[in-house]
Amino acid sequence: MIRRLVGTALAAGALVTTAPLAAAADPILPLSEVRTGMVGEARTVVTGTTIERFPVRVLGVQRLGATPGGTLILVRAEGPLITPIGVAEGMSGSPVYITGPDGVQRVIGAIAFGTGDEGGLVVGVTPIESMISSARLGGVPLGARENARPSAAAPALPIRRATLVDGRAAALRWERRHPERRALYPLRRWMIGGASSPVLGPLARALRAQGIRATAAPAAQSPVEAPLVPGASMSALLSAGDLSVGAIGTVTYVDGRTVLGFGHPFLGAGASRFLLAGGDITTTIAAPLNDSSYKLGVPTGLRGMIVGDRTDGIVGRIGGVAGITATSRAIDRDRKTDLTARSTLAPDRRALALLAPIVQGEPAFAVRDGIEGGTLRLTITVRSRALRRPLVYRNVYAAAGDVISLANGELARITTVLGQNGVRSIPISSIDVVQTLERRVRAARIQSARLRPRRARAGQRVRLDLVVADWRGPLRRIRRTVRLPRDLPPGPVTLRVVANGSGGFDGALAPLDGELEDAAAPVSARRALRAVNRRARALTGTRTERLVAAVQSTGPRRNDAVRILLPGEFADDPNVGIAVPVGTVISGGRAVVRASIR
Repeated sequence: MIRRLVGTALAAGALVTTAPLAAAADPILPLSEVRTGMVGEARTVVTGTTIERFPVRVLGVQRLGATPGGTLILVRAEGPLITPIGVAEGMSGSPVYITGPDGVQRVIGAIAFGTGDEGGLVVGVTPIESMISSARLGGVPLGARENARPSAAAPALPIRRATLVDGRAAALRWERRHPERRALYPLRRWMIGGASSPVLGPLARALRAQGIRATAAPAAQSPVEAPLVPGASMSALLSAGDLSVGAIGTVTYVDGRTVLGFGHPFLGAGASRFLLAGGDITTTIAAPLNDSSYKLGVPTGLRGMIVGDRTDGIVGRIGGVAGITATSRAIDRDRKTDLTARSTLAPDRRALALLAPIVQGEPAFAVRDGIEGGTLRLTITVRSRALRRPLVYRNVYAAAGDVISLANGELARITTVLGQNGVRSIPISSIDVVQTLERRVRAARIQSARLRPRRARAGQRVRLDLVVADWRGPLRRIRRTVRLPRDLPPGPVTLRVVANGSGGFDGALAPLDGELEDAAAPVSARRALRAVNRRARALTGTRTERLVAAVQSTGPRRNDAVRILLPGEFADDPNVGIAVPVGTVISGGRAVVRASIR
């Protein structure tokens, strides 16, 4: 038996480490007082949790646009610590300090953007007043007013136009074509721990479309804790525990329980509910010439919530953690393997949309140790304080090639419907997923059927004799007892027996690239959302009652059952017919049954 234990304490409840807070926020030096040639220092972590310092020299100002985040201070990093490495992804948020004539160190902003500089030493700094103003609610942000100042009040620095690009390669190409201009890109890279490469692929592609590179990292949570002070590592997470998904950056500014960092967006989500943690840097990978350097690390204990994700950086609040407890278990009966992954998920619908396929798919892939066919029995239980009882989904899937992918869209569908429907958003408190796998493909097609006795009364219990053809197997007889409807009129009646579900079997071979398919899940979630909204409008009751009834009536029907249709009933109507479980996935076929009602 294999069990994952790391992160159990996280999933069991909100793990919050109380660390010393800064007595007072650092003094700031506004953009208007920054001058070319000023020499200061930046603070960051290169290994472990120790904050180190390296010199920086102010080169000028780059203007991206008249919006918050549109003005950046250009600096050159210097010194023996940083020259061999270059400024690395993960150093975003590193505060830059200038010491004034009075001997007081003042922060001017956060290192946040790389350029096409081949040594990775020329970087863009987000002004600190822009980051502070982005953390405030309401009114015109100070950063916007700073950028909109008349030229007489502009900072006494050389100002040049710059272009925002997706990454280092694009910056290099742009600056070769336009040597008079700078191209800047956010210094961001996500660390994903606890996900196998076949499961990680779809998430990595989704992040790459937003200009974010993802790197596999250790799944363990570091036991080391350090206070969240300027220069320390901080993590913005979608998930913590056995599944760790998010980015490690640097704390820029602390004011009481408010923590500012990164200097650029995490996901650009605006008001958000992501997880805030510290960080422990395993090592800093030095690749300043051919690609870019980056920090490789793991998050430490949860410390609070990321409540703002804006152009000028992220805003965290140290304190309670409002996470979703997720437990996902998979059992392979043939290999005798059993794995349970426990994580805390950010209670943000954007996070759930990205994480659901991994939460469901990773344990199943891990116990199977590959993509194979077979049969998968799935149970998903979702709990919420808004629901009187848990919402439970059960189904069975069979496939010749990739049975894990066939079932893997269901958690995404359920969480999307609960969080994004047009009736009421249901806050999820916990998710439990149990999947049982076996190599045998338990799928069959209907060949024929009859009722015993053929003459019966309305409401009487009768026997359904069903003949099915097993997939790559012989004919087989299945007998089940059913009760006829009480409102059947006397006389002859013709009943039809059809497959209850339509998506429970796939006869195709597994993909050769060894990656779980991900195309069906988003489509299924969007279709389910539209169906739930339509169904809920036609029901009566409270909003919660209508939503739960709509979710239950519009979800995929049990694949391991047949449905007996009465005259005038149609197979595409989920609310008609008599569902009869038969213990195997029914992939198609139909039969006609004639009876006489006394």
